[in-house]
Amino acid sequence: MDGTELTGTQPTQTPTGEPTQPTPQSPAQPAQSESYVNPDGTLKDGWFNQVVPEEHRKNTAWLGIKSIGDMTNQITHLQTKLTSQGKGVFPIDEKSTPEQVRDFRQAMNVPEKPEGYSFTVPAELERYYQDDEMLAEAKQTLHGVHLSQKQFTAVMALDALRMKKAEEAMRNDPVPFYKEALGLATPKLKEEAEQELRQKWGDAYNSRLHLANAAIEENTKDGEEREQLLERIGNDPLVADFIATIQNKHFTESNGVDTSLGQGAKSMNIDQQIDSLMRNPHYLDGNTNPMEHDRIVKEVQRLYSQKTGGKLLQ
Repeated sequence: MDGTELTGTQPTQTPTGEPTQPTPQSPAQPAQSESYVNPDGTLKDGWFNQVVPEEHRKNTAWLGIKSIGDMTNQITHLQTKLTSQGKGVFPIDEKSTPEQVRDFRQAMNVPEKPEGYSFTVPAELERYYQDDEMLAEAKQTLHGVHLSQKQFTAVMALDALRMKKAEEAMRNDPVPFYKEALGLATPKLKEEAEQELRQKWGDAYNSRLHLANAAIEENTKDGEEREQLLERIGNDPLVADFIATIQNKHFTESNGVDTSLGQGAKSMNIDQQIDSLMRNPHYLDGNTNPMEHDRIVKEVQRLYSQKTGGKLLQ
């Protein structure tokens, strides 16, 4: 040796005198970092504050990120937006992603929820917009097609204008509206009229109604005119009561009997009904209108049987 000091790992000799190779040193293993991802790909609680720098945490790009899958979708979405810069807002359809729908609504000022729509109803039309359920359904429908607040206002304003025009038309010429409404209301009016007359007339209901019908039959021709009068009387308790009173007075004067309609006047009322029916031309004429003739004959027999306690008119 020349006295020079060697550094590093030097080879050694084996017992046989052969030099040996130095044993390589294994590199130090870095400490394994903690994972913020669950086995199913979702992100663990607290990952956001641990991974995302504070200056980026307010960026809306992180909204809704709860898994690795969400991250990949967002990255793809952001890349799509970057490549479409300057091309405007793209229309959405049933194939649009939730992110695309969100961006479209934000760009077009579409409320996040249907309840976000607002509209001021004109004071003179408020009575037409009292149905909260209907308004909620309208908002839900228009939100489903992504109308902006401005578009929603325009649609509602058009609807209010339609209601205003319809009201003006009704005021200027109410007859067509009346006829249409009367046809729809007639069954209900008839039911209410019958209840009111039954309450007012009590046990005399059948006889009083018969008097009113008889007055019309005696003073009108069979046909449409009579049907219209009978229908109107049946729907107007005041008119029906008035005509029954007039007819009752007519019988009182012509027959010279007391026809007051108290509890004890049932037999007299039946006599009036029988007399009226028998004076009907169809009672004696079985050829002109056989069905009406049969109806009147059966009604006379029924009334006579009721009066006599079961004996039939011969």
